[in-house]
Amino acid sequence: MNKTILNKQPSSFFETIFIFLFWLLLFILPLFYQWINSNFIRWNVIFNIWIDYLPLLIIFCVNRFVLTPFLLFKNKKFLYLLSVTIVIGLTVMGSIFIRKEFRSQNTNPQQKQTRLQFPNSKKAIKPLRNLERQTGAKTYPPYVNLILLSILLVGFDTGMRTSVKWAETQKQKAEVEKENVKNELAFLRNQVSPHFLMNTLNNIHALVDFDSKEAKCSIGKLSVLMRHLLYESSSKPIALSKEIKFVESYVELMKLRFHEDVEIKLNLPKAPPDIFIPTLLFTNILENAFKYGISYEQKSFVHIDLYIHENELEFTIKNSVHEKLRTVEKTGIGIENTEKRLSLLYHDNYVFTHTEHENVYIATIKIPI
Repeated sequence: MNKTILNKQPSSFFETIFIFLFWLLLFILPLFYQWINSNFIRWNVIFNIWIDYLPLLIIFCVNRFVLTPFLLFKNKKFLYLLSVTIVIGLTVMGSIFIRKEFRSQNTNPQQKQTRLQFPNSKKAIKPLRNLERQTGAKTYPPYVNLILLSILLVGFDTGMRTSVKWAETQKQKAEVEKENVKNELAFLRNQVSPHFLMNTLNNIHALVDFDSKEAKCSIGKLSVLMRHLLYESSSKPIALSKEIKFVESYVELMKLRFHEDVEIKLNLPKAPPDIFIPTLLFTNILENAFKYGISYEQKSFVHIDLYIHENELEFTIKNSVHEKLRTVEKTGIGIENTEKRLSLLYHDNYVFTHTEHENVYIATIKIPI
């Protein structure tokens, strides 16, 4: 919960700063304009302008802090439109009344009789208002402009608030999805370790019955593998060189169990590039190859290859297939776990195939590097 609140602060902060600067600039501009043009400030004119701005500020605040959060964002759209209309109407009527009262108190009666006259001219020039009436220039009541400006202001503010809220909602959704993916990856990765340990202990148990010395040796190799599982199998990517050492250690452990009739070939780069990959990514298909691809009664093989292409890493395992092992119920999580992890990590930017052809099972993983 705290995380979500903290993520909201930057957008809300910049939005508040923008609004504050907008209104500050709006109220300062008349002062600046008068100072530039006349080098002094006529406060009665400034106050008249500010009175014109005041209803816009009221409408803005009511819309932003009351109507939008409590009506529009709660899907009460009709009530929101009705409330906006009422607020604009009441504010405009109040503005007309205040304008009349204020200006009637600050109007000089002599100004109403003012005539403009040039030097050496006997004919006085009538005020601009009378000139407009005579020329037929069309004028609109002040409240019409106020209504139009109010509608534009409400539309602008509502659009900005809606856009910010939409962006925050999308960001929250992305964070939730990212957290879900992270949790699912952790769950899948944590499944690998006990599954791997269970199969390895079964292999050691098989060695104890006919070769205790080899069993002791395998326990030592198992400790090396478990150290990797405990200290290297975190959510962070691991160096390819370390993952290769893990594969080599696992294969050496498997060689202790199986007799010479099993052909095990390991083709891994001697000097791998300095790249990082997800930890334990190959473990599932590696286990499956030794668990389901080797028979004590028939000649078996496991071939492991790792190739580094220009922008791609390719890991391939080929193993023999035996009829008796086809009927063994595969309750492990290998293929499904690997497929899910690759999908979460690389989306559509990976290749994972597992096929059987002429009693040879081939599993291939290709990932970008």
